[in-house]
Amino acid sequence: MFKKIMVLLDEHPPAQLAIQTGVEIASVHRAEVAYLYVPPAYTFPVVDMPGGGMAAFASHTAEQFGQQVQTTASKLLKAAQDVAHAAGIGSKCSMAPSDATVDDVVQATATLGCDLVVIAAPGSNAVVRLLTGNLIPGLISRSTIPVLVCPVST
Repeated sequence: MFKKIMVLLDEHPPAQLAIQTGVEIASVHRAEVAYLYVPPAYTFPVVDMPGGGMAAFASHTAEQFGQQVQTTASKLLKAAQDVAHAAGIGSKCSMAPSDATVDDVVQATATLGCDLVVIAAPGSNAVVRLLTGNLIPGLISRSTIPVLVCPVST
């Protein structure tokens, strides 16, 4: 039934559940896995100062953040590929831009020819996920292919 399964990854531990689930489904359907790492967006922190002013501070520059994202992506995608390889499943890896939107993810599924998306849900409730910019609500409503949300048990 499924020929290519997209597994969305980020730096949070629940992504491991998505990797395992995606590989298990791919194994049953003799499908290929396409891993897409969706990095966090770079934000420049700003705080209110006494007297009405604003002060910007950053623990790292945008360049340092980009390097950190690349390092994290490489490690996560390599680990995910190792899981697929160990199961005898073919896999491809890619990384979304740091400002990726739901529409970018939907476009990636179409470009790669995927027919299922697997994503892990963080342990927080739906309102918190919506407010923190989680992809799941938008992905479910905009995707043209099925989206499997793997809930993380607490």
